Amino acid sequence: MDLFRLRDDLPRAILDGYVFPLGIVPAPGLVPRQGWSMNWTTGEGELGDCCTFHVVQSLDRLAVLLDAFFLLLPERGLYGILELGSRDAYRAVDVYIGDDGMDRDRFMEIWRLYEPIFLEDAGLAVGVNAEDPFIELFLDPDKGLLVHVDPCLQEDVRSILLGQDVQEVSAVGYELEDHELDRIGIRPVLVQADGLICDVDQLLQDLKYEWHLALNEDPTTNIDGRGRRIGRTLWHAVVILDTDSGDLVREAHATIWGTATSRSEMEELIELRLQRETPWRMQEIYVLDRAAFDDRPVELDALPPLPELSSIHLVQIDPLDGARPPGGAPRHG
Repeated sequence: MDLFRLRDDLPRAILDGYVFPLGIVPAPGLVPRQGWSMNWTTGEGELGDCCTFHVVQSLDRLAVLLDAFFLLLPERGLYGILELGSRDAYRAVDVYIGDDGMDRDRFMEIWRLYEPIFLEDAGLAVGVNAEDPFIELFLDPDKGLLVHVDPCLQEDVRSILLGQDVQEVSAVGYELEDHELDRIGIRPVLVQADGLICDVDQLLQDLKYEWHLALNEDPTTNIDGRGRRIGRTLWHAVVILDTDSGDLVREAHATIWGTATSRSEMEELIELRLQRETPWRMQEIYVLDRAAFDDRPVELDALPPLPELSSIHLVQIDPLDGARPPGGAPRHG
């Protein structure tokens, strides 16, 4: 968190006593309705019945409310969740889910570290779930809290809400039609400055490592946001490279463009291609997204819209200034 910093030049919006996150610019007179409501979801197949509580509270009450719900989580077997806007040309939102269970203490350690960003950034949604009994806590981009639980836990949830003096209402949140949602403004909350790793890409990398997050997609297929197969597409990647000269390790960013029929195929193509870039060696794929054909760089103007073969078309390596000792922390900014 030392390398992330919230902006201090943003006026905090407060309307009718409701404190908004820094990342939200509300429309005049538009205040979400506070309280809680509950809906049932009937299970199908292997999925059991579920109670979903939707809770909306002013930001100044939200952290305490979350703390109360965190006590419902089991001591182990937790899976983090992160949703954020996607730069992928074929979907609007990237969903990351933990693929390895972790202890509650570890989850909470990382949550505490990044909680100021989670609460203030309207471009992020974040949560956690566990099974047996099922429970999921999910903070949506508007900072409404969704509590999904097995029916056996519904009275525990009601007890927490009562203890936090949250009132039951018929519906919570904004009373808006879909076409009116653009009345709510979204703005960045992280400081952009030299010496700070201040982009969402780095935050994502940190959370992927700490919570064992993986993109919620089948890496062997290529489908769009509606589930349609789209075949071979153009991909853009940024890869972290390093080279060990003995006393110091130098690093570089590789910008790569290629076409492939799936994420896994593109990753294989990248790895094979970079094996030829002596003395550089691949450290990790930092960014990998599908790109619209019209967004290709000028160097690929001659590329046909539908290449017949999967291939790497362009590799550009940019060494980073300076070096670090072996075993030192890599610099991704």
